Amino acid sequence: MGETRPLPREAAALGAWLHSRRLVLLKALLTRVERARPPARTARALDAHWALLEQAESNDPAAARSALGYPAVGNWLARTLEAGPEGLPAALAGSGPLAAAVATAAGTAFQIDLPTSGGRLTLPGLGTFLTDAPCVRLEAAGGDVSFTPQSGRTVRLPRAAVLGHGYDAEQAPWRPLRGLPGGFAVLDDRDPHLGDGTREAGLGGLRPVTLTAPGEADVWHRMWKRALRLLREADRERAAEVTGLVRSLVPVLWKPQGRASATRMAAPWAVLATRPHTPEELAEVLVHEVQHSKLAVLEGVVRLSRPGTEAVFQVGWRSDPRPLDAVLQGTYAHLALADLWDRLARRAAATPAERAAARGRRADFLTQVDHALFLLLGSGQLTRQGTEFVEGMRRRHARLTASGGRDARGVAVAADKLTNGHFG
Repeated sequence: MGETRPLPREAAALGAWLHSRRLVLLKALLTRVERARPPARTARALDAHWALLEQAESNDPAAARSALGYPAVGNWLARTLEAGPEGLPAALAGSGPLAAAVATAAGTAFQIDLPTSGGRLTLPGLGTFLTDAPCVRLEAAGGDVSFTPQSGRTVRLPRAAVLGHGYDAEQAPWRPLRGLPGGFAVLDDRDPHLGDGTREAGLGGLRPVTLTAPGEADVWHRMWKRALRLLREADRERAAEVTGLVRSLVPVLWKPQGRASATRMAAPWAVLATRPHTPEELAEVLVHEVQHSKLAVLEGVVRLSRPGTEAVFQVGWRSDPRPLDAVLQGTYAHLALADLWDRLARRAAATPAERAAARGRRADFLTQVDHALFLLLGSGQLTRQGTEFVEGMRRRHARLTASGGRDARGVAVAADKLTNGHFG
């Protein structure tokens, strides 16, 4: 896994690790609530939501597990576990939409009353019901799901429509998320939890946006298709990794303007990105952020660096000093980008100018990774597993450098020093 190339059964292992982590965090939330002793009404609601989750898991384990793995669920869990005593009851309100989304995906019969916020009720991974009512009753029975706003008219839809299959999103209060072709991803400009915590990625200026302009979602849809086509032409394994792992593409604005993307560590498989201008740009973003998600999941089960280290390092892709964990994350992502541009340079349909530009991008990323590997292996802060992981990156870097010819000759000299253990 350290070499960044997709491996057989890697996606299944990552999915199993993430699911286990979600279950641990849910159990931790129950323990937190028992100790915090919130209002009795809040505790009863959580018990009912937990029972519905158990029922859904029993009814269709695979569907329930997939719904529970949606990125926004991880962000909600992280924020709820971090909430103080006063904010905990409000944060726990997210357990109801989660239980309803999982039960709907699993085909479970249920009835539940859920509060709205800002004129909408959002079910993670599914979509949004628009209403001015303060509360909506959801009821699933047979193949239908009903939405009944407080003192309002019932809207009954086929369960398939709520799941976003064959439904015109502009004709009813229910607005399902738009699926992106080729995999499991949806274009999610609705869920408030997906934008939480972007400051941890050093991108506090990122702000999720709702796509309201006519045709705006179509632009994202077309760019996704073009980026996947490009990835499949250059690297079918990498394309399969993206379509197999990414669950949501989240449009954002960046306050300083320009291009930016991010991954929330508590929400793997969500790619937050400003609107791309070219398929190459989106392909790079997708590969970059998938690596961050993979490493976020891995670090949930294996410690790669020693805790409590405070040293910071200067890296080629950031102007501010970075802690070791951030250096590791960035190195992993940028090595995958060097590999991507190496393959784009060899793409049969590439023009001479495109090949030259791709080789330049590859050389830039290899130079940045070379210095970062030097810092990581010389830091003394890696665990045994972390050292093995970084050694895998070093091997991939050496192979990419050797394949680069004259444009990477300087990098090859530095790589040789690393290979022979020279860190000073």
